[in-house]
Amino acid sequence: RLYSASCCRPRQVTMLTHCASLSQNATHYPVAESVLQDAVLQPYVHNCQITVHEGRRTYHYCIFFKWHCRLRANAMLDKFQGDVVV
Repeated sequence: RLYSASCCRPRQVTMLTHCASLSQNATHYPVAESVLQDAVLQPYVHNCQITVHEGRRTYHYCIFFKWHCRLRANAMLDKFQGDVVV
């Protein structure tokens, strides 16, 4: 899910992946740069993992984002500037 700084609603996106091997069983790594904007201003992508416990269920999320003081404020997510992908 993309929470874009240039839009007012989150949207589903397809993220490219990179495979370290030609084997179909090889691990695929997400390429967050394919959906995040402002590559010239901030080329580095940060990531973190979030775990949410809700009752008896546990959810794991991987968050990708850019962090720079000159990125546009994200109106959907407080304290974030630029795009965020969950």
